[in-house]
Amino acid sequence: MIAISTKSPWASAESLVSLHACRTQGDLEGEFKKGLATMLPGIDTALCLAQSVDGEFEVRFVIGDGTPLQPLQLVTRESWSLPDAQRLSLIFKGNLVGELWLAAEPAAEVVAELQKALTHIAAAMVNLALNFESREATDEYCATLQALEEGIVLFQEPDPEALMARLLSLASGMVNAMAGALYVLDEIGNPNSELTLQQSSGMPEQLLASFRGADDSPWPLSLIDSAAQVATRDEAGSIAGLADDCAPDVLQEIVILPLRYHGVQAGLCLLFNPRTEAAQAREYIGRLVSFGQLAAALLHRLHLERLKESSISIGRELQIAETIQKRLVPSEAPPNENYEFAWQSIAAKSIGGDYVDFVTSDIGEICAIVADASGHGINSALLMSSFRANYRGHASWLEPSELTVSLNNEVVHEVGPTGMFITAVLIRIEPESNEMTLCSAGHNPTMLYRAATGKVEQIDSHGPPLGFMADAEYEGYSGSLQPGDVLLLYTDGITEATDAELEMFGEERLERLLCAHGESGTAQQVLDATLAELAAFTNQEHHEDDVSLMVIKAR
Repeated sequence: MIAISTKSPWASAESLVSLHACRTQGDLEGEFKKGLATMLPGIDTALCLAQSVDGEFEVRFVIGDGTPLQPLQLVTRESWSLPDAQRLSLIFKGNLVGELWLAAEPAAEVVAELQKALTHIAAAMVNLALNFESREATDEYCATLQALEEGIVLFQEPDPEALMARLLSLASGMVNAMAGALYVLDEIGNPNSELTLQQSSGMPEQLLASFRGADDSPWPLSLIDSAAQVATRDEAGSIAGLADDCAPDVLQEIVILPLRYHGVQAGLCLLFNPRTEAAQAREYIGRLVSFGQLAAALLHRLHLERLKESSISIGRELQIAETIQKRLVPSEAPPNENYEFAWQSIAAKSIGGDYVDFVTSDIGEICAIVADASGHGINSALLMSSFRANYRGHASWLEPSELTVSLNNEVVHEVGPTGMFITAVLIRIEPESNEMTLCSAGHNPTMLYRAATGKVEQIDSHGPPLGFMADAEYEGYSGSLQPGDVLLLYTDGITEATDAELEMFGEERLERLLCAHGESGTAQQVLDATLAELAAFTNQEHHEDDVSLMVIKAR
């Protein structure tokens, strides 16, 4: 039986929580491996992660020379014959994440100590995977917004030649291509019309004109229906359907990017010999497709102008970003019977810079945020999308004041000298004890209606807005929520809204609303009453600034 080392690295709750601070799976596995070596010196060990329900595992690391396994090897339990007592499971919410295989049977106290660590390791691994997926989705969202931001400028370009040259330059820059060519259909939307070379760079037009298909078919017209891809010269010397005698040896890779959106075909962009590695260039295909949709919309607009028809609007493209952003707003309240939740975020334009969100930790703590990026529109949305990824990646593990410090340094780095900033209020509620911690960074006062007194307490900001200065410190607020108490978080789009005489809605009016509806009204009724009063006050169909509101009521 293995006796536990007196140097157990996970003897305290703090040491277990520190496992969740690892930023990558490699870091997490490294910390775990180091801890095992300290805890079980001289014991051959292997960490194996489940790959399928059929019992296949991937070996992540081994300790000692006596195991028959190698890192990254796919194995089954039969690959290392061990008693069940020498296999400890990593479980997350009832699902098998992996197993820890030991060359000797652990003593009971060792198993207890290891199981505590394995529970945290499993949760940390799952959360790292979820955070990675969230960041990938955010990156794709940011790429779409960046394309749209570039599109706003390009939609204002009056010179068609300058516009198409800019399109080719941007596409080439995305993969660092040595040469490129932009072909446009003479009749946008009709793939049977002539495909004409409009712009080229890095390759003579005479050479491009000599390109034909292997069956003497027109090239590149034969590529216009294909999917976006990176074509590589094969062993026979062929590439992208070109006839062998007209494809120069120097041509090794071609990025094929059809230009189409909503079923409308506009042309084709070809990028020759990208300096980006082929594998990495394939990772950019999703972004290139978004760019190709934008380019197709721009070319379609030019075509419509030439025919003296109505100019195309970028509103259709902005609706894509609007749809994506709306999906980022929580659709369901945190699963807790002790509290009521209501929230709404309304962008002044198609997309906005406000952010409302909930995150529930593994132990049931409720984390919530309301934030407001300076300005509104695409720039604010880009900044807030990155901010959202950082918040969701750390909200479960850091107290609001610590998280605010971390987020501030990230925003300082991202905004640079632009002058942009974010105000935010972050809260964490422990449902069992009703204890609440809160931290506000330059945000509007948080309003807390106390049912016992019928009065509203205002919790002021604890430091400057995020992005103003590096290494700013934030103290925070601690208190408890009693039954009937109502917490109101909002952005300045509410309090700074004006009526016809330019009088502001103000905090006093908002406080009176909370007193009037906080005692008997539900969280949703408090929210509805506030928005109804705001609409009656401004008497406007659209808000001039983003408006966001969150109401939390203790039952």
